[in-house]
Amino acid sequence: MNKKHWITLEDGESIDKTLVEELVTDSYLLVVSGLPKAEQPVDPHTYGSGTRAAR
Repeated sequence: MNKKHWITLEDGESIDKTLVEELVTDSYLLVVSGLPKAEQPVDPHTYGSGTRAAR
């Protein structure tokens, strides 16, 4: 498995729930955006923006 872009988080005051959620969401969107459009479970351009894409 290619670990070139992996990061390590260590416990500390600067690590909070919001940061972890943002990192996970950003990683998920990077993967989704690389899928063919028909296989994307969400629209990576609008996911998490507070608006929903029209269905």
